[in-house]
Amino acid sequence: MSDAEVLVVQRVAVTPAQRLIVALAAVHAARATAIRRLTLDDLDLSNRRITIAGHGQRLGELPYQAPLAWLDQRRATWPKTSNRHVLINAKTALGTGSVSPEYLKRHLLHQGVCLERIRGDRVLHEALTVGADPLRLALVFNLSHTTASRYAAIAQNLLDGQIEQTAGNE
Repeated sequence: MSDAEVLVVQRVAVTPAQRLIVALAAVHAARATAIRRLTLDDLDLSNRRITIAGHGQRLGELPYQAPLAWLDQRRATWPKTSNRHVLINAKTALGTGSVSPEYLKRHLLHQGVCLERIRGDRVLHEALTVGADPLRLALVFNLSHTTASRYAAIAQNLLDGQIEQTAGNE
């Protein structure tokens, strides 16, 4: 992501719900559908664990603080809801369904924040940081082997370009 895109995310993601959504995409490379379907049972805050799309992961500091802030607001706004989804709104608080795809679009995409771009940037960052290993990417982010291989190839091309550029400058 460009610096300008990162600044847009920082400017837009100001509510606890928006920060939670962005944190899940930016740290865990969670897809929008997985974020919408996340339930309270998927959060194990006492052990700093989260299960996203059936894939258990440890919660770092940012993705740990984000649900805490959102759940505080959720409890204060809808204290008697029986909805087990983490993200709810005025409509879904009355039932048991998840928020709609439009909910995420309204909160982020329509304001210039693309979750898929954040998610892809996170996977690519991992590939660049720890080496272009498709197996690691598949395990860490629960990616298919095809997708993990594609990210690894992009990362390897970028890394090879940096090496060539450095060698040319000497």
